[in-house]
Amino acid sequence: MKVIKSSQTNTKPATGDLFVGNEITFAPLVGLPETKDVELYIVNFGAGERNRVHIHKVDQVLIATLGRGIIADENGEQIMEPGDVVAIPAGHPHWHGATADSAFSHITVARPGDVIEIVDQDPRGAWGAI
Repeated sequence: MKVIKSSQTNTKPATGDLFVGNEITFAPLVGLPETKDVELYIVNFGAGERNRVHIHKVDQVLIATLGRGIIADENGEQIMEPGDVVAIPAGHPHWHGATADSAFSHITVARPGDVIEIVDQDPRGAWGAI
């Protein structure tokens, strides 16, 4: 058993085509060598920042930890607040990020080797996104 203090994680800028904005960071919380079956990351979005519409090859779970965020799919946008949990099935197009007036953080629960595919390159997003 190992206790991992969030203050001891290695936070890095989130770069690449998935992210829209300059104030997005992430830090690994749990993965190899602690566990081989699950990975947890904390992702931090500055106000109004988000990711593009994408899908995962496996199920994804998000746990809101700070601020106000948005989770969106073709059915609309929903607000996330600390303590909220979202289950996203594999292959389901979606995006998530911060509201325009609040930073937002969530923990992502994934399986090692999860592959993300971006399905909308438009930084404004789909479905009337922010």
